[in-house]
Amino acid sequence: MQVPLMPTDPPEGELPLDSYRKAMHELPLVTVDILFFNPEKTKTLLGKRVREPYARIWYAFGGRLHKNEEFADAALRIAKKECGLVLKAENIMQAGVLNEISPNSIFEGVNYHSVDIYFGCIIEEQPVVLDDQHSEARWFDVNDPTLHPNVQKRIAGALGAL
Repeated sequence: MQVPLMPTDPPEGELPLDSYRKAMHELPLVTVDILFFNPEKTKTLLGKRVREPYARIWYAFGGRLHKNEEFADAALRIAKKECGLVLKAENIMQAGVLNEISPNSIFEGVNYHSVDIYFGCIIEEQPVVLDDQHSEARWFDVNDPTLHPNVQKRIAGALGAL
């Protein structure tokens, strides 16, 4: 029998902020990103981040891998949560792994370090329903030299896998 969550418990899979801060301070996180491409693979959909790391920067959609979660399941969860897109596992392709380090995180005085497993997916260009982590979404040329270097690496890896 499953014990019900206490009212102060975070949603399933989420960590209380103090636990998340401690984890981020002491070890790298495992994250999963998903990059969306138009059918011609000439454009990619990015979100403008609200919070650190990478606040106000156009970036791939992604988040922390939850305990006991498969990589592909995390990518599907993130696509739905952050963009409102309901995808099937057969439509996404694991594309690579990136070691990502940033001097900033959502916690002052704690840097961000993640081992990021990223996926690629082909979708039609369409409006998306964003969560509160992004202020807007926009399609970019896959060769846009102004994109963050980590985004450029993910684009190259994902295009190579699709």
